[in-house]
Amino acid sequence: MTGKEKPGEIGTAERIQAVRLKAGRTERELAAELGLTVQSYADLEQHDEEIESAVSIAQAVKLAKLLDTDLLTLLGETEIPVRMPIARVRAALAAQLGNSTERKELMEDTLNWDLGPFLEGSKEWTSVYTIDFVRQLGIAIEVDWQVLLAGIALGDSTS
Repeated sequence: MTGKEKPGEIGTAERIQAVRLKAGRTERELAAELGLTVQSYADLEQHDEEIESAVSIAQAVKLAKLLDTDLLTLLGETEIPVRMPIARVRAALAAQLGNSTERKELMEDTLNWDLGPFLEGSKEWTSVYTIDFVRQLGIAIEVDWQVLLAGIALGDSTS
């Protein structure tokens, strides 16, 4: 337990393992499909925060699909939040930052992430960032990170 779970609730790593076993998949199969080493995949089933910090959003979404579930459920979120289109978030952030390099750099320092791929809206942006980026972005713009992640996980990642 990491301290985030309630008594009797399993952690994210244990949940990933349980869902994988229920799906009849092996660690080796999933590692190969996600482009991870077997040890890197095994870490997902051993450390609760690993899925948020060590794999890209795209890999986390793919893992959920491979396990026939959705990402928020895999993360242990029982209430599916309202979905906020990520394109709306991107547009609002771009408007807030304007053409100010200083504002953009300050936001990047706050997030501890380069905003380039996200603001550009490239199709590959979910391969660049982790769930931890979404969490930090949510805090910075005062929007529930789960709402942001729902917009991404439900297929809104490229818009």
